Amino acid sequence: MQNFCEYLNNRYSISSDVWSKLNFYAKNKKTKLVIDYIKSKKIINEAELLQAMSSYFEIELFRNSKIKLDKNSALTLDLSQVKKDQILIISQNPKIISFGSIYPPDLFLEEKLKFKFKARIKFYLMSENEFKEAENFIYRSYFQVNQQELLKDLGDFKKIDSRDLDSLRSIVEDAPVVKLLNKILTEAISLKASDIHLEQKENHFKVRYRIDGILKSYYSLPGEIAAAVISRIKIISSMDITVRHLPQDGKMEFKFQETDYDIRTSIIPTIYGEKAVLRLLLRNEKLLEVKELNFDSYNLERFKKIFDFNSGIILLSGPTGSGKTTTLFSILNQLAAEKNNIITVENPVEYKLELLNQIEINEAQGLTFPIILRSILRQDPDIIMIGEIRDQETAEIAVRAAVTGHLVLSTIHTIDSISAVSRLIEMGIPPYLISSTLNAVVAQRLLRKLCPECSEKIKISQEDQNIFRQEKIDYIFQAEGCSNCDDGYRGRTPAAEILLINDQLRRLISQEADYSQLKEEALASGMLTLTNSALKKMKKGITTREEILRVIQI
Repeated sequence: MQNFCEYLNNRYSISSDVWSKLNFYAKNKKTKLVIDYIKSKKIINEAELLQAMSSYFEIELFRNSKIKLDKNSALTLDLSQVKKDQILIISQNPKIISFGSIYPPDLFLEEKLKFKFKARIKFYLMSENEFKEAENFIYRSYFQVNQQELLKDLGDFKKIDSRDLDSLRSIVEDAPVVKLLNKILTEAISLKASDIHLEQKENHFKVRYRIDGILKSYYSLPGEIAAAVISRIKIISSMDITVRHLPQDGKMEFKFQETDYDIRTSIIPTIYGEKAVLRLLLRNEKLLEVKELNFDSYNLERFKKIFDFNSGIILLSGPTGSGKTTTLFSILNQLAAEKNNIITVENPVEYKLELLNQIEINEAQGLTFPIILRSILRQDPDIIMIGEIRDQETAEIAVRAAVTGHLVLSTIHTIDSISAVSRLIEMGIPPYLISSTLNAVVAQRLLRKLCPECSEKIKISQEDQNIFRQEKIDYIFQAEGCSNCDDGYRGRTPAAEILLINDQLRRLISQEADYSQLKEEALASGMLTLTNSALKKMKKGITTREEILRVIQI
């Protein structure tokens, strides 16, 4: 790779600062990092880079070959290896196997593939678009479940009474049930799902994934297998397999492509049987820096003012799945330092930080929010994070900690930032205490982002102009859908409302002013509403009208 970088330098005259970085990656034999860095810095365009790699490494370009993708041959390579090594089998015969990749192959990978397939190996270079299209074509049906095969593997479930616990225990340890659950978990992770819903219905067993905030049905499986799959989840989540009439919570671990996942499990009884929801959490996931939260520039400057507070209460508001925890931990990540004693009380612990003392709720053993909170005030904390303020006792302890000079961070379920004040009053906190301790409320929602490859710009209709009259908009963008995205969307971005409590707002809160008075003052002091924050992103082509109307109450 060092010689290749020198070849590029002679051909394209690379600047000294970029050259030093390239040279560093090349010396450390980081082929992928070299190629990715060239693309990210746009040293040369992708077509020129492909041509340069083809000439230097003497590897044929896929687009210049006459090879047609062979789906059956391609599926002999597991998707996990495709993702890990960024390679595809594009054709295969007894003498030679042809692979496609966006990177020139390293010798170790070539030797590994020769040993695995016992055949001669040939590589073709592909553009990123060609690779994605080929991957989608080959693996689109990779996870489809053959129901006849499934029933054949699992045996005749109709003969098994789901109330027969001994039979269920033996079945859930069988390979077919284990294999099916692993298949579901593997697919959900590959699709970047946040949650898996396994629902027992009258005549079938439904599997849905939540991807970018949207629940989508993937399978309708034979109803007979539901009891075995859910019992398998109970066993590996340390739940009681004999309890069917009460909700249960647990957690389990799963490894995929050398990456560890912590999975929170929740099971509830329904009229047709039990329903399980699995929340997928990447263990040791990299926490976002404040600038990576994707707030617009105006809200980002307001958000940074939160770090000026060294006591009082800061609340994150929004429904489940709105990104509250991610934002909360980005704040804690910035505050974490040897000089601070930070104690968190969570249910469960989602992110693990070295400089935090984290406590996990265990209600079964009597370790509840109020019991822990009463004790941690004696632990000399500088900063306390409470997973959620959900009742009067928790709210009172949070306020007491803030009054005595601690910085308290927590979440609360309210529709917007102003409503957080009303919610605390409803919990029985006196307005004068709220006004003296509350410093800021960050309300947020997550909107799906338009795929930049296929979004289409259109003139805004008169009807939409009337709906979105808060912001002057002439053109909007709509989702189309392509091989690079899911229904025209890829990833999510936050719309945020950042309420900073000033002196006038403190006076209004202590005087028990109503919602409209508080909102009027918040707007006058510079707060951007959730709607306006979302409209700014729609105006820039980041999201769509449909997303805003789906997520935010206008």
